[in-house]
Amino acid sequence: MKIKNLFKKKWSAGVMASIVYTLASLFSRGLAIITTPIFTRIMPPDQIGVVSLYQSWASIIGTFGTLALTSGGFQLSLREFGKERNRYVSSVLSLTTLVALLLMVVYAAAPGFWNEVTGLPTALMILLLLQMLLSPAQDFWLLRQRYEYKYKIAGLVTFLSALVASIVAIGAVVKAAENGVQSLGAVRLFATYGVSLTLSLVLWIYIFWKGRTLYSGRYWRFSLSLSLPLIGNSIASQILDASDRAMISKMVGNSAVGIYSTLYTVSSLSLIVWAAINSSFIPYLYENIDKPEKRDQLRTASSGILALFSVIAFLATMLAPEIVQILATKQYYEAIYIMPPIAAGVFFTAVSNMYSNVLIYYRKTQFIMISSGVAAVLNVVLNYIGIQQFGYIAAAYTTMISYMVMGISQMVVATKVYNNTAQSTGKFVYNTKLVGGILLLTAVCCLSCLLLYRTTLLRYVILAVIVVVLLIKRDAVIRLFRR
Repeated sequence: MKIKNLFKKKWSAGVMASIVYTLASLFSRGLAIITTPIFTRIMPPDQIGVVSLYQSWASIIGTFGTLALTSGGFQLSLREFGKERNRYVSSVLSLTTLVALLLMVVYAAAPGFWNEVTGLPTALMILLLLQMLLSPAQDFWLLRQRYEYKYKIAGLVTFLSALVASIVAIGAVVKAAENGVQSLGAVRLFATYGVSLTLSLVLWIYIFWKGRTLYSGRYWRFSLSLSLPLIGNSIASQILDASDRAMISKMVGNSAVGIYSTLYTVSSLSLIVWAAINSSFIPYLYENIDKPEKRDQLRTASSGILALFSVIAFLATMLAPEIVQILATKQYYEAIYIMPPIAAGVFFTAVSNMYSNVLIYYRKTQFIMISSGVAAVLNVVLNYIGIQQFGYIAAAYTTMISYMVMGISQMVVATKVYNNTAQSTGKFVYNTKLVGGILLLTAVCCLSCLLLYRTTLLRYVILAVIVVVLLIKRDAVIRLFRR
């Protein structure tokens, strides 16, 4: 009993909510990784490519479908309309529903044209449009549960829906393969999203029943004033994330997309860890960013966290051959050399996140939109040139360059914004010179794996040394996160 009371006293609802949501996210993404070797052994690369292509288009079109209403502005709106939340959520859901219906009309006017543009068949386009119609209900519901710290039901729903969707998808694909079905990618997508959309439909009906509000000019104006400026950033981010796979599909083929997307997923494994680190660091940053007496502590903590993630990214890159052997087949192993540049790009994403946190705090999100927009355009141009000249492997390097440009540009802009708006004219909240050094060292280390993959013994020796150093310094790492 004493232990239970101590636990309740020590952990607030906010902390518990953060822990539960982090675990739920790790579980959902972990399931996707765990099931990868199952699907890569049942489905040919071109069908894996169909799944990846669908997910890329769903991400891009979803930006328009939700009008970026599920961004940070939604939480601010819940605070603004604290006593009217049921009506507010119902109203904005009707707004996303209207947009989804308009998208359906646009598609119905020229289905052949849109099938050609996306590379998706009619059946998958219909599934995608249904996703645009119903998924916002689940997004709004989960965001509200998190805002109100109702983490138990939200965590349970996230865990169960991910588990059931994975089981149903595996069962459906195995059965379809046994029956000689060729479109295994479509089978997997319908099985996976069938579970999610069933839940979304229930929540869609529930939200309208509770709120009973289809239109409110006050709610709509307030929400759109917050969300519309973020659409540009969301679009640019989605293009930056998904354009490589879409262009590989058009210029090379779905088999190449399947191989590239699978290895991209493996290279991005460390992002799961970074998401947890960043979500824990943000409250600490925002609490102390304007306190001059905390500046040295913030600089030390931020540099330490980034250095630790650099080691994690390098370890993941070093272990890539073994990870690919576990998660995929020999077809995928041949393309293992795209993983180091992707891993370096992932680290640049972490740097970008750290500096965009500062821009968000000072409400200068337009600079985030501009930097991500420039990076997205650069990525498309470089992909068009590189894929034609060198094949789909070039996409890994163009992605790395684009993320590097975005990270460095946000680093420069955030420093200027901070110096112009901070309460004190003291040192910047991050040690930018040290961060730049870590960034350069990480890129060099990750790219060095292009050579280390050929010398297994040396690679294992380096891995052993890193692990020993981490064990020796474990107390310092623990102290870093206790802050």
